[in-house]
Amino acid sequence: MGKLTSAFQILQEMGTLYNPSNAKIQLANLDPIRASLQTTLNELNSKKPIYKNAVSEREDAMASLGKLVTKVLNYAKSIDISAADKENIANQAKKIRGDQKAKKTNPETTEAIGISTSQMSYDSRIANLDVFIKQLGSHANYAPNESEIQVASLETLHGNLATLSTTVNTAGNALITARINRNNVLYNNDNNVIQLMRDVKSYLKSLGDSAKPYHSAMVKLKFIEKV
Repeated sequence: MGKLTSAFQILQEMGTLYNPSNAKIQLANLDPIRASLQTTLNELNSKKPIYKNAVSEREDAMASLGKLVTKVLNYAKSIDISAADKENIANQAKKIRGDQKAKKTNPETTEAIGISTSQMSYDSRIANLDVFIKQLGSHANYAPNESEIQVASLETLHGNLATLSTTVNTAGNALITARINRNNVLYNNDNNVIQLMRDVKSYLKSLGDSAKPYHSAMVKLKFIEKV
C-alpha cells in the first residue's frame, strides 16, 4: 500500500504536467482504487492475527495428545480383551499420533491449498481420536482409575479439540477470502494496480525530459506480480 501512496504522491506533485488521456490512470480514477486497496489490506491484516492465534491455541491443546494416547494404549494393553481388539486399538492410536506433525501454515504467505492441507491433517487426527474413544468405550473392561484416561475425560478432550479446529477452519477461510479480495485489487480485475502502474510509467516515459525525474522516481517503486 505504501508504494501506491508514494506513486500517487508523485503524480500529484507533477501538477498539470500529469494529464493522461487514458481515463483509467487519471488521478481522479486512481484515488478510489487506492482507497479500495487500503480497505482490502486492512481486512487482510485484521484476519491474519485471528487465524494465527487460533492455530496457536489448537497446537497448544494438541501438543500432548500423542503422549496421552500412548498412556491410553498402554492401559488398554493391560486389560482382559482379545489380542485382536488390542491390535485394533493400537492401529487407531497410530493414526492419531501419526509419523509426522502437521505442517504449520504461514498467514503471511499461505493460500487456500496450504491452509486446507494443514486443516485436513488436524481434522483427520481429531476424527481418529473420536473413533479411538468409541473403541475404548465398547469394552466394559476399559475402566481406568486414572481420570485423565477415562472415557468421559477423553470425550471432553475430543469436544474441545473439535471446537478449536472449527475455529481455525473458520478463521482460515476468512483469511483466504481477505487475500482473494486483496489480490483482486492488486492483480486480477480489469483495473488492477499492477497494470495501472505499468500504464502510468509508460505515460510518464512518453513525456520525455520534462517528466524524467518523476519517471525515474516511479520506476524505483517495484510493484511485484504476486504475493
